[in-house]
Amino acid sequence: MQSDPQPDSVDDPGEADPGPVAWSQLAQDMAVTLWPSFLAASVATMFFFAFFDPSVFGEGAMPPNWLTHKMAGYAVGFFFFWAICTLSSALTLYLVRTARPQPRGPGG
Repeated sequence: MQSDPQPDSVDDPGEADPGPVAWSQLAQDMAVTLWPSFLAASVATMFFFAFFDPSVFGEGAMPPNWLTHKMAGYAVGFFFFWAICTLSSALTLYLVRTARPQPRGPGG
């Protein structure tokens, strides 16, 4: 029986770490927009539904079939907050990307 050969040291140039993978500009923009908005929507959902029960929002009205459970109300609320926070993050990203550089003064 032959055992698998042990790899040489990590310093072997043939197996060097390629380093970090560069993200495309679109992927960076998506990450910068969606991740903070997801976190903000999570916090907003926790605060909102700590005070309001989704089952009482439509009292007296017949809810749609897909909104018969409280969990559906929580999900709809979360995605609403996420959409609002994503619009806010996207607007911030747009304003940062389109900002005109300020001219430097005589001292800088």
